Amino acid sequence: MRSMQLFSFLLCVLFLDAHITTDNGKCEDVSHNCAVISCGTHSHSGLPGRDGRDGKEGEKGEKGERGAQGSRGIQGPPGKLGPPGVKGERGSVGQKGEQGISATSEVDVVKQQLNAFQRELETFQASLAKYKKILLFHGGKQSGDKVFVTNGLEENFENAQRTCKEAGGALATPKSAAENSAAQEILHTKGETVKAFLGISDLQVEGVFRYLTGEKIIFTNWNLGEPNNSKDNEDCVEIQDNGKWNDIPCNLLRLVICEFQ
Repeated sequence: MRSMQLFSFLLCVLFLDAHITTDNGKCEDVSHNCAVISCGTHSHSGLPGRDGRDGKEGEKGEKGERGAQGSRGIQGPPGKLGPPGVKGERGSVGQKGEQGISATSEVDVVKQQLNAFQRELETFQASLAKYKKILLFHGGKQSGDKVFVTNGLEENFENAQRTCKEAGGALATPKSAAENSAAQEILHTKGETVKAFLGISDLQVEGVFRYLTGEKIIFTNWNLGEPNNSKDNEDCVEIQDNGKWNDIPCNLLRLVICEFQ
């Protein structure tokens, strides 16, 4: 009996919405077995229904305010070349230039330049050959634009002169106190008693000492009482370890010191 009542109750719940409202506002039961449910004029709380269809699109709203300017974009590719502009007016005539060189004159100029270059090249080659010979010497000292060097050998005046000439130089010929000191320093590298020939003599005119080129000497550093031409046989000049000069016979052996410039 109790089971039947429970079944009737559940059935009434399932048909909760299946009632009919009459004109007088009262509801009729779908089933006489649902008498436990009272119907009234008020609405009951049912399950939510499905969403309805979208409404029609409303009217267009008013235009909003202008936003802030964005950052500048990347520069685009260059555009096509535009049409050429209108040709301008012809300018005024310029000043007349200097007369050009004829073809023959240009050839002469080139020849002159080549000849000058050839002379410079020959000079350079001669200098190179000279300095190659200088490398055969040692113990060099520089003073101004002169370089004094020695081969470490002792020879008489004639042979010493020839040795320096073949090397592209000349016998040491100091023409100032500085050059004389440079030649003296070379002597100190060979010993305290070593002496060397200078490119000075009075072989041309007795008693008148000159450079080997024939020019009068412009600097001297004679020792006290010199030159004295002892025994009438002292025509050449030596420089001693103290830097002083002395006239001596030309056949004596002295250190060879050459100068290059």
